[in-house]
Amino acid sequence: MRATRLLRAWLGAACVLALAACASPQQHMSSEALKPLPIPAEPEPMNAHAPNGAIWQPGTNVSLFEDSRAHRVGDLITVLIQENANATKSTNTTVNKADSVSAGLSSFFGKPFTVGGYSPSMGLTSSSKFGGNGATSQSNTFTTTLQATVVQVMSNGNLQIAGQKEVMLNGGHEYIRVAGVVRAADVSPQNTVLSTQIANARVEYSGTGDVYAAAKVPWLASFFLSLWPF
Repeated sequence: MRATRLLRAWLGAACVLALAACASPQQHMSSEALKPLPIPAEPEPMNAHAPNGAIWQPGTNVSLFEDSRAHRVGDLITVLIQENANATKSTNTTVNKADSVSAGLSSFFGKPFTVGGYSPSMGLTSSSKFGGNGATSQSNTFTTTLQATVVQVMSNGNLQIAGQKEVMLNGGHEYIRVAGVVRAADVSPQNTVLSTQIANARVEYSGTGDVYAAAKVPWLASFFLSLWPF
């Protein structure tokens, strides 16, 4: 009787854990005011000058003949994310193998050898064939626009940029992040750059909330799937 009660208690606890693993966490909308994301880099402060009556002062961030494209730490660059990835792979394997073995005994010490009037002989033939086909195809498209900040100007003039965007929807939060290195010459007169022109690029699109939690395999189901051999 005691063993039966322990078994029932263990099964009840297992059912509770299974239901908890399959349930999606509830997301509650925050009533707090949205705060801006942290700025990755700030521009250098302008040098203070004593008033001397001149309109243009040396060392300030104002220049009559300077290009308006981003080239300093803290400047903004519009990143045009246009990522298209297509991959196709196919394989075809065919293996054929055939073996044949035969043996016979017609004489023994120079004299004909027979068993029941027949010469003993043996033959063996085997063949095997294997054929396998496989194919996979994947296509991804990611298009959006994001403002990034110049966080470092390298010694060769390249610009290291980083930017992120957070969107809060009814189902949770969505994040878009981009980081990498661009050439100053690749920045267009409209102060834009394509994501395909970013070196060491890291483009990320992720999110949290009920929608993303529903598409995730629960941890208990993932555990059993890792042990299932088929």
